Amino acid sequence: MAKILVVDDELAFREALHYALGKKGYEVSTAVGAGHAMNLMASQTFELIVLDNRMPDESGIVFLKKIRAAKNRVPVVVYSVEINAALEKEMQQVGANEVLNKSLSLAVLTDRIERVLLSAGQSQGSALSTKKNLLIVDDEKPIRNMLALFFGKKGYQVVEAASGEEALESVKTNKPDIVLLDMTMAGMNGMETLKKLLEIHPGLGVIMVTAMQDDNMVKQAMELGAYGYVLKPFDFLYLELVVSSKLIIAQTNKT
Repeated sequence: MAKILVVDDELAFREALHYALGKKGYEVSTAVGAGHAMNLMASQTFELIVLDNRMPDESGIVFLKKIRAAKNRVPVVVYSVEINAALEKEMQQVGANEVLNKSLSLAVLTDRIERVLLSAGQSQGSALSTKKNLLIVDDEKPIRNMLALFFGKKGYQVVEAASGEEALESVKTNKPDIVLLDMTMAGMNGMETLKKLLEIHPGLGVIMVTAMQDDNMVKQAMELGAYGYVLKPFDFLYLELVVSSKLIIAQTNKT
């Protein structure tokens, strides 16, 4: 099984994750900070790193930048108590594969670790599908049109839905690889739609879209199975990065 490095200065968290991943058969090493992690990485090869951002010697983002500067493409899952929209965006831009808040359960974290490991192995070992089918669900037509135009130019096959009800019908016929789902819609809201989408297609790659960062709502969506979230107004470079990174995991889960 894969070798995983957990980098966190909290002993209780290291031990809990070591136990949870060990039960699943993974070989787990732990480090209390960036310096310790670097020493372990100099003598061992890891298939994935779980990284806290708040550490005593240097921040997780500085550590991640050093890894990527050294051309090391090991998948990195950031799991930290201080995650916000700005930090998540920066982490993604410097090369994090997943960015999660520690308010999420250990079960969500281990699930994401396994998804990232699977997608990394698939992308290295065999060609993933080149299909990029995107469903955009939003009750505001100008936003749907704007997103459809942007992603259409990027090579995505885009289908639009103006409501949760339309989205449920669309996934049955169009079988999208990834869904952009507005959190607040008239009628069936985003959370209700998410639940029903995942009842139809468990594991469907859904990214929530929201105009404001409501940590409780985001946590609830992630616990239900959403892949992540993005904020309005859109930073299109970041939006494309999030969608493309989640697409790899979504397509892997469908194979």
